[in-house]
This record gives sequence, C-alpha cells and structure tokens, in this order.
Amino acid sequence: MSRIYRNPRQPTVDLPPIDLLTLLFDSEYGLAQDDTILHQEAANPSNTITKRQLRDLTQRISHGLRRYYGIGSSGPNKDVVTVISHGQILVPAMFFGVIGVGGVYSAASPSSTTAELARQVRVGNSNLLVCGAEHHDVACKAAKECGLPLSRVLFLESSPQWRLYSVDGTINAITTERLGWPRITDPKLLKDSLITILWSSGTTGLPKGVMLSHNNLVAETYVTALSGRQWAEAELARGNELPPFELRTLAHLPISHIAGLFGYLIAPFFSGGSVVWMRKYNWNDMLKYLKQYTITSFYTVPSIYLRISKAPEVTDHFQHVGVATTGAAPTDGKLQTAANSKLGNGVETMIGQTWGLSETTGAVTMMPKGQSDVSGSVTPILPTVELRIVDDDFRDVEPGQEGELLIRSPLVTNGYYNNPQATRDAFRDDWFCSGDIGVMRDGKLFIVDRKKELLKYKGLQVAPAELENALFTHPQIEEAAVVGIPAPDDPGTDWPRAYIVPTRPGAISEDEAKAWVADRLAPYKQLRGGVCFVDEIPKNAVGKFLRRELRERAKREVGLKARL
Repeated sequence: MSRIYRNPRQPTVDLPPIDLLTLLFDSEYGLAQDDTILHQEAANPSNTITKRQLRDLTQRISHGLRRYYGIGSSGPNKDVVTVISHGQILVPAMFFGVIGVGGVYSAASPSSTTAELARQVRVGNSNLLVCGAEHHDVACKAAKECGLPLSRVLFLESSPQWRLYSVDGTINAITTERLGWPRITDPKLLKDSLITILWSSGTTGLPKGVMLSHNNLVAETYVTALSGRQWAEAELARGNELPPFELRTLAHLPISHIAGLFGYLIAPFFSGGSVVWMRKYNWNDMLKYLKQYTITSFYTVPSIYLRISKAPEVTDHFQHVGVATTGAAPTDGKLQTAANSKLGNGVETMIGQTWGLSETTGAVTMMPKGQSDVSGSVTPILPTVELRIVDDDFRDVEPGQEGELLIRSPLVTNGYYNNPQATRDAFRDDWFCSGDIGVMRDGKLFIVDRKKELLKYKGLQVAPAELENALFTHPQIEEAAVVGIPAPDDPGTDWPRAYIVPTRPGAISEDEAKAWVADRLAPYKQLRGGVCFVDEIPKNAVGKFLRRELRERAKREVGLKARL
C-alpha cells in the first residue's frame, strides 16, 4: 500500500481553468495594474516596461512572428523558437509573444557553446533562433551548422531601444500591427499544450527538453502565490493592517532555468511586483543594485547564499529584503542560519527553502508566508502535490528511511521533447521519478542528494552534499564540492574526494580539511579520496556544481598517480 504525503492543511485546490497569458494579463487573479512597472533595467533605470507596454509588445511580436515566419500558422504547440540571451527587459515580451502566437519558447543556456546551441536547435526542431548581443557569433555559427539562413536569426536588444530584427537586416519583427492570443479554457487543451521547453542541466549527461504546458505554468503560478494571499486575507479578517510591502526582485540568475524563467517572467507579474534586470550576474554589481533599488524579495542558489554568509563586505545590502528563498540544491540548517544573519533590518529575514525540478515546473515544496524553519528541511508540500518515498524496488519506505522521491501533480511535465524513451524511463505508472533522495523525519522532508550522485562505501550510502555542507561551515573554505573515486582495493566502494576553494592560498591544509569532516560525520563518511585545492569549482549557468567534470578530472588525477 502506498504511503502518500500531501499538504496537510490544503491537499488540493481548484486551479484557474485558463491559459497563462489570460491569467496574467486579463484575469481577476493577477494583481498588476496597467501602469505597474513590471520590468526595469538596472544599468539604465529610465528604461522600464509597464503592464500596458508589455501587452502591446507581446501582441506586436506575435504579429511579427506570424507574418514573417509563419509561427503558429499551422496550429499551436508545433513551431519551436529558440532564445539565447542574458537578462534583459525585452525577454518577457519575447516569451509571451512566442506563446501568444501559438509557438513554443525554447530557452537556451547563455553559457552554451556553438555545438551545444546547434544540438538544441536540431533536437528541438527549431527553425527560428533569437539571440542577445553577447550571443551574436555563437548564434550565427549554430545557425550555419543547422542550415538556418541569417534571416531566421533574430537579434533581440532592450537598450537603448527595444529592437527585434533579423541579423541580415531584412526583417523588423516588432510590427506596428497586433495579434491577440486565443483564450483557452478547455481542460484537455490546457493540459496537453506545449508552450515552453526547458533543457535539463546536463550535469550528468546530455540535456533533455522538458516540456511545459499552460496547465503546468498556471498551476505553479497559482499555488506558489496562494499562501501569501491567504495570509493577507487572514490578517485583514483579524482587523490587522497589512504592513506596506512593494515586491521588487533582482534578476541575476539565468532565464533559461526554471528559477529565472518563472521567478522573473511570471511570478512577480502575477503578484504585481517589479523585476530589476541585471544583464549578467556579477557579485559587486549585485550588491550595488540590492541597495540602489531597495530589493525586497530575493531568490538565489545556495552557492550565492554561502558567499553572502562569509563576505565581510556584505553589511546592510539586504536590509530591505522581507522575502528570501533558496533552491536548486540542498541547504543545511547551518548555512541557512549563517545567511539569515545577513538579511533584514533588526529582525532577521528567514530564508525559506524550496525543492523542485524543471520537470515539476519548479517548486513542489515552499515555506508558507508567516512561517520559518532552519532545520535544513525543504519545507511543506504545496497544494495539488503528492509525494512518495520509495526504495529501489519502488516500495514505500518508512518515515526516517531514505528513498527516491516520486511526484504526482498538475505541476509535473508531460515528458521530454522528441524523446519518448526518456519520458517512459522517467515515470512509474503516473508517478514522476525525481532522481532525488529524500527522507521524512519528524514530519519534515529533507533532501539528501541526487540518486545518481550518491556514493557507496562498503555498502553504505554517502551523500556528497552532506560532506559539502560540513566543509562549508569551515571559516577558511569558500566553496567545496565532493565526488567519488573508485577504491583501489574494492570495486564496489567509492572514496569521497573534495575539491576546495580556500579563502586564500594556504588558508587550510588537506589534513585540516579531513579532520574537520572527521569531527562532524560518521567514520564511513570521510575524505578517503583526498583533497584538492582549486581556484574555482565548475558550475552550470544556474550555479549547480558540474560533478561530471570533477569526476573526469578526478579520474585523470588518480590515473596519473597510479602510473607514477
């Protein structure tokens, strides 16, 4: 019999039966007004886009895509438009314009090489490529590899003018005419639609195209905003006056990842908030803009919160932040507590953890408004989400035992684009297999690590994230990543090997790093594979460690030692 975990207070809710654009632009659910500034360029604060202007741009881009490229002319969910860009305020109009005309928005990582971008264009069957200025050469080379003419490579630029024109100069895709989007209310059409493709990070293999529907994105938008709205209604019902709060977030994560795409293009719009856009993440610029624009809501990855917690230059930069969130990788309670001390003004702002994947349209767990937790838990399950924790034979484990997390929800993808085998492999009946290992302790859910990244020491499981979290707490360690190497005397055993970025060269020795872990973790969870000190740890565009690269490096290093 299945052991299914749900939100105890509100296991399910009625979701708005409408398409994403109607939800945001034309429904009673959205809080933005026509004159609300939704997007602002950080380096040029006079460059802004209101809701009224975003609607106009969306419809003019839709018209241009239909007129010049036939996007959506043969029906919805077919024509894939690949977009590669750093953060800029015209990207939301591009996103909504593609969806509004019936196309499919395919988000390419801004760190893509020519070969990676060309593969995405080919696998995605895309015949239109859009790029920002920094990606002109990569996009043109990828188009050539794929046989796309330069008339089908569009140049997107937000500053100093809003422009969308073909690289060969023959087409201006922001027309003076407008094309409205169809309002969709049929439940089957909403569920079966394809409006966005996100490409999985590829940290362990080639990226796969995660297909997201209207139903997926509307559900994620609605359920993640629900607790805040319910909290506000409860406060008003008690006769309490709501504290003044203007939602303003800083776009610094890649918009090719679900965290950036949803967190900057959709969620703030739904809540009537503003997004201040950095062109590209830079630590010093991020700190400057946090103060300059009095950022009130901040979502970032654990590696950045780690730097925030240890950086002496971080003083009052986060004093206006009232909502702080993290995700993309597990964060233990010690890091949460250390970063919390740098947030808020007088009263700490507590970081809430989320857990989810591109395949679940982002968060399936989230800390409700008005609550906090510093145990390292990924917080309560969202409404409409069902979870199971199973062993390798898909049998439900008891609370306190570790297992793979399975998910069933309207938030779950319909599968992987043009990859039916990967889709079949990802589901067990109607449950999505997340590949994440979790455990339920005292009614709280904790993420242990990725299933494919777990190490085995003499039959016992060792989670790299647990060793990394122990190393993070050392005052002389800036970052650390752990991978496994084969034990020379036992082919079924992995030895954990750490790659450490010290605060300065020589700040910590290998023996000191090993001793630090030995004092904090069980004897089988030790750095038997050694310690390497590096200047930086390879990461993907959203800040996740590229363990595949580190494993390849470790193999070379260990192989070299064996030959000496």
